[in-house]
Amino acid sequence: MMKRSFLRKMFAEKKTLVVDLTHGGRTLGRMIEGYPGAEVILYDLYGADKGSRIPDFDLCVSPVHSPVMNPILEGDDRVISHHRAVGYILKSFKDSTGCRIVEVTGTRGKTSVAMILKYILTPGLRVLSSTSSGLDYTDREGTILLKERGSITPSHALDAMEIAKERGLTVDIALFEVSLGFTGAADLNILTSLEGDYPIAGGKLSATAAKRFTMRGLDVIEKGVIEAENSRLFGRRQQENLSLACLAASKLGVSERAIKNRVSNLSQVRSRMEVVKSGDWVVIDDRNPASDAFNLQSGIDEIMEMEGDRIVLIGGSRRSNCSQIDLEAIIGVLDRYRDRVTFYLYGEIGEDLTACGLEHPFLAWETDDEVLENVRARSDENKGVILLAGRPMEGWRWR
Repeated sequence: MMKRSFLRKMFAEKKTLVVDLTHGGRTLGRMIEGYPGAEVILYDLYGADKGSRIPDFDLCVSPVHSPVMNPILEGDDRVISHHRAVGYILKSFKDSTGCRIVEVTGTRGKTSVAMILKYILTPGLRVLSSTSSGLDYTDREGTILLKERGSITPSHALDAMEIAKERGLTVDIALFEVSLGFTGAADLNILTSLEGDYPIAGGKLSATAAKRFTMRGLDVIEKGVIEAENSRLFGRRQQENLSLACLAASKLGVSERAIKNRVSNLSQVRSRMEVVKSGDWVVIDDRNPASDAFNLQSGIDEIMEMEGDRIVLIGGSRRSNCSQIDLEAIIGVLDRYRDRVTFYLYGEIGEDLTACGLEHPFLAWETDDEVLENVRARSDENKGVILLAGRPMEGWRWR
C-alpha cells in the first residue's frame, strides 16, 4: 500500500516511466508532463522498445494487461496501473467541472449497459458519453458526436474530459466504458459481467483478476433489481443489461417512474442483438469488436427458440480489437450446433476458418440484400432467423 504522502505528490518532481503507447500511454505521458518538475519516459511496449531494458524511474505507470512491469505482479509500490494514474488525474477534472463520473466495465455487455443508461439519463441530465461506439455529448438540444470510433482504454476518459473542457460543455454526468477495470475516480462503478474470462499479461493473469484488482475498496453494482422489460430489446442478455442500467439510473437519483417512462420508448442498441429486419425472416445484428466464441454461443442460444430455419453468418475482421480470435473455440461452437443451425462464413475470420478445414459455404460480400437473398434461397424454410455474428468488417454495414 502506498503512503498518503506519496499519493499526494504522485507525479510532481518524479521521473515517470509510462509503459505501452498503443493503449493510451501517450495521453497519460502528456498529462503527467503538466505536473511541476515531472519528467516522462515513454516505453513503446509493442514497438521500438519491445524487449529492451527498462529505464530507471521513480514511478512506473503500466497497464494491468502488460507482460512487463505489471502493476499486479511486480509487488512494487512504485509501479501503478494505467487505471490508477488515470483515476488520480480524472479526479482533478471532476473537481473542476463539478460533474459526477460513472464507469462501466466487464467482460460482456459494457457498451449495451452504457448506451441504455445514457438514454435513461438524457435529456434530463447533460451526459458526456465515451464508449466503443464513440464519444458524444447529449443535452436538451440533442446529441453532438465529438469523436468517432471510440476507445475504451482508461486514458481515453482523460481525452474525453479534455475535449469537453475545450468545447466549453457543461457536463452533469461523465459516463465512461472502461476496459479491464475501474480507475477509482467514479461516483458509480458498474460491473456488467465476469463471464467469458480470458488470459492477459502474457498468460500470467486473467482479465477477471485484473478487474478485481481495480475493484479493491470500491462500491460496485453488479446486478439489476428493477423489473424493466422492453419489447424492442431482443433476448435475455439485453434484458439483463437493461435491468442493470435501470439500477444504475436509480443510484444516480432518477425516479422509478422516470426510468420506466424512458424505458418504454427505448430503441435497440446498435449491433448488440439488434433486430434490423423483421417479418417471416428476422435478421439480427450482433457483430461487434468484442465478439468471440462465448459471444457466438450466447447469440445462438438466444435464437434457438425461434421458429423456422436458423442461419448464422460468422466471420469478419481479424483487426477489430486487441484480442485474438480463438479459432478452435469458434470451431467447437459450430460443431456443437451443426445439426440445428446452418452456418455461412465470411471475411478474414471466415477465410481462417476455411483454412482450418471447415466446409461451411463462404460468402463473398456483395450488397446487403444480395447476401440475405443468397442465404434465404438456400433454405428449405419460408421463414426463419439470420444471425450476423463476428466482428465488423470495414465498409460493410446493414444500413
